[in-house]
Amino acid sequence: MDETPHTTVNIEYILAFVAGFSEAICVLGLFTSFTTFITGTIVLSITDFASNNPNYITKLFILSAFIILQIFWIYLINILNFKKKNTATLMLFVESALMLLFFITGSYVVKLTSPYAANTFLVSFFAVAAMSLHSTIFFRVLNKKAPTHFMTGNSTNLFAAALDMLDNHRAYKRTGEAPYPQASAKAKYYFGVIFCFIFGVTLGTVGYKLWGFPSLLLPVLLVLWTALLSLKSVKPPTATS
Repeated sequence: MDETPHTTVNIEYILAFVAGFSEAICVLGLFTSFTTFITGTIVLSITDFASNNPNYITKLFILSAFIILQIFWIYLINILNFKKKNTATLMLFVESALMLLFFITGSYVVKLTSPYAANTFLVSFFAVAAMSLHSTIFFRVLNKKAPTHFMTGNSTNLFAAALDMLDNHRAYKRTGEAPYPQASAKAKYYFGVIFCFIFGVTLGTVGYKLWGFPSLLLPVLLVLWTALLSLKSVKPPTATS
């Protein structure tokens, strides 16, 4: 991350909250399945299968759908990038629509009682459609440095920036200069993404425990708000552009 983060509108922070919130809903409501952090889905599908846990069926469906949908999103975005100047805005509106369908199907279809029931696959499809697009937008359209759903990499960058800040402190005492002038901005940036993700997971967990799938209305509105913010900007507002 060579650029100095600025704080006009931090899309990463909003999207990290949405990712955390939605992931908590999926884990609690879709038989402990991840739809954004697909590594977790791979691990759990294998361990569930080995343990004769039928939940692996939902996870295999999500994994297959994620791969197919992400290929489709990448292909679609590549086409739109040649024809549209506002691909990010358009895709964020699409994501908000898919999140809305996730909200509607999860809230108003029959209660999910089985990992291989038709309604489970329906809700899972809209969940993975929304969150696979969420990931693709971040990397293929916004080209951001801090994933909104993969906190291991963000934690590594945060700790590296913190050590750079320590080096700055030591160097400043000796020479009056800081060798890593952007270290503080980087640390705040990565900390903000991690904090918002954790905050999203926390509220998503509380929301599902209290209201179930209807609590998804909050991330629906946040993605829609993000799309509207980018619509008002010549280029999408970010923390690193």
